[in-house]
Amino acid sequence: MANIQKWSTVASKQVYKHGWFAVKEDTCLLPNGKILAPYYIVDVPNFVNIIIVTPSQEMIMVQQYRYAGGFVTTEPAGGLIDEGEEPLEAAIREMKEETGYTSNDVSFLYETFVNPALQPTKAYFFLAQNAHKTTDLHLDEYEDLNTILLSKQQVLDMLHENKFYQSIQLGAIYKACIQLGWLKTNP
Repeated sequence: MANIQKWSTVASKQVYKHGWFAVKEDTCLLPNGKILAPYYIVDVPNFVNIIIVTPSQEMIMVQQYRYAGGFVTTEPAGGLIDEGEEPLEAAIREMKEETGYTSNDVSFLYETFVNPALQPTKAYFFLAQNAHKTTDLHLDEYEDLNTILLSKQQVLDMLHENKFYQSIQLGAIYKACIQLGWLKTNP
């Protein structure tokens, strides 16, 4: 494997910022001495998703309209990590706000970069087992979603039929299913 070298930032300026969304325009010095400009970086906050499972082995998902895609998705509860908040805290908060469920059995699945070619954004994924309904939903001003419970078979069917449309969440759903024993892996 070739020795890949790090790029250097010659200049960087923010060209757009509104709320939680920002765009930077960088000038980069490549290891071969060439200058790459402009190089745009989309900066949005890190976020969490939490796969929630009840004692009766139902997976709790949310359905919501995703404007950019133009369709309704079925996906794990989740959202942006607030400033100063730890990912685990954000996951537990989002679970309660978006589903009304809580759990004392929350484990970390993994973290990953959303798209490191364009974004420094990280996604953190958690699994909550033995979750119970404890409160009403507490949605943000612009959230409009339904909470649904899916059986193990419904989740597996949706995976098989490619019915989970959020690509960044797909790995977490698979990993949760493996950890739950719903899917088997070869040794």
